[in-house]
Amino acid sequence: MTEASYQGYREWKAWKACDFGRFSPDEAATFAEELRRCGIGSLQGRRVLEVGFGNGGFASWARGEGAEVFGTELLPELQELGGKAGLRVIDAAAPLAGQVGAGTMDLVVALDVFEHLGIDRLQALLPDLRDCLRPDGCLLGRVPSGDSPFSNAIQHGDLTHRSVLGSSAIHQLAVAAGFVDVETREPALPLRGAGCLGAVRRLLVRAGRRIAFPLIARVFMGGGHPILSPNMVFVLRRS
Repeated sequence: MTEASYQGYREWKAWKACDFGRFSPDEAATFAEELRRCGIGSLQGRRVLEVGFGNGGFASWARGEGAEVFGTELLPELQELGGKAGLRVIDAAAPLAGQVGAGTMDLVVALDVFEHLGIDRLQALLPDLRDCLRPDGCLLGRVPSGDSPFSNAIQHGDLTHRSVLGSSAIHQLAVAAGFVDVETREPALPLRGAGCLGAVRRLLVRAGRRIAFPLIARVFMGGGHPILSPNMVFVLRRS
């Protein structure tokens, strides 16, 4: 993808400079829960690389939790905003491990990023991200679930999306890149931070999915454990 491909992207996303780095209580609770599920209880003193930090919500939250945050972004205006916000912005076009130091990152994060990249680019990027990680470090990512019939509005709602990635494809890419442990799952739906009505809705969503998804998988997909939520989270670990 080139910068020209994203002409007008910030305006379409309604990413205003004055909102850079903001995150809601719900987003903060979701970030914390996703990291807890990765086995990371605290970011204090951790080194984190975010690939495609966008409008800076996760990066700002992670810095507030005590992490040293490095980040990449394609658009120069977002790079400038990230630098002003205290992120250590690095060049997405150059090898990342050489810029942050091989084997120095505790966590790499790529939220809603991999679907924007072609398969050839992903095959080149993943070994680089693996090399950034410390032993037992992990890569946390989120993409529209290629397993799910409910992801179409997300996958096809952005002209810059290039790849459809199901759980099997994530495993295939991860193994080829040298990751030794691969987990794919539904995104966290924490009750904390969602408000009273939001918490009730999420309880109903959890219950509905627990009943409906196994039935859909068995009747329409021949069984197995596809990720049928609209988005899919994956966690890749380095040995």
